[in-house]
Amino acid sequence: MTKYQILTKYQILLEIIEIYSPLIPFIIFLMRKSARSVWTNLLVSYLIVYFSLVYSATHFFSHRNNNIMYIILSGLTFCFFALIIEQFVLSKKFKILNRVVIIITILFFFMNAIWWEGISIFNSHSSAASNLILVIYCVYYYMQQLEKPQISFVEKLPSFWIVSGIFIYSAGNTFLFSMFSTLTRNYPRLAYHIWDINILLILIMNILLAKGIQCSWRK
Repeated sequence: MTKYQILTKYQILLEIIEIYSPLIPFIIFLMRKSARSVWTNLLVSYLIVYFSLVYSATHFFSHRNNNIMYIILSGLTFCFFALIIEQFVLSKKFKILNRVVIIITILFFFMNAIWWEGISIFNSHSSAASNLILVIYCVYYYMQQLEKPQISFVEKLPSFWIVSGIFIYSAGNTFLFSMFSTLTRNYPRLAYHIWDINILLILIMNILLAKGIQCSWRK
C-alpha cells in the first residue's frame, strides 16, 4: 500500500467521522425512549440540522464554495448549544441574557459574512467568538454545579455530559477557528490538515452527547 493510498483512506475515515458521528447520539436516542424535554428536542434537532448541512456541503458543493454552508452551520450550532445550556442553568437572568447574546451574535455572524470576512472563506471572527461564549457558558454551568451539595453525583446528570461535550468542542475549537481564515489564505495545505482537529473534537463531543442522552433514559 502506497503512502498516497494510506492518506486517502485516512481522509475518507475523517470525512465519515465528520458527517456521520452525529448518528452516535441519534441512535442512542432511538434505542430507548428518553424522557422528552426541551433540551432533548433541541439536541435531536441540532443533530438533524448538522447532518443535513455537512452532508450537503461535502457531496453537493465543492470545497471552494461550501464555506457558506459552514458559516450557517457555525451560527446554528451556537444557537442550539446556547439554548441547550440555558435549559441546565437555573437562572432567569441567564435566560434573558442568553437570548440577548444570541441575537447580538447572529447579527455579528451576518455582518461579518456580508461586510468583513465575506463568504469566500471560513469566518474566523464570528466562529471563534461564538465558541468562546459557549466556553464561558459551560464554565458558569460547572460553577453552579459546584455550589450544589449533591455534586458527588454529577456524573449521573445528563446535563453534565451534554455540557462537557459542548465544552470540549468549543474550547478546542476557539483557538483553531480564530486563526483558520488566516491559515486558509496563507497556508492552505496546513489549514486543510489542521481541520482534522475539529473533526476529532466533533467525534469526542458526539460520544459525550450520547452518554448524556443515555443518562436521560427512562428506567
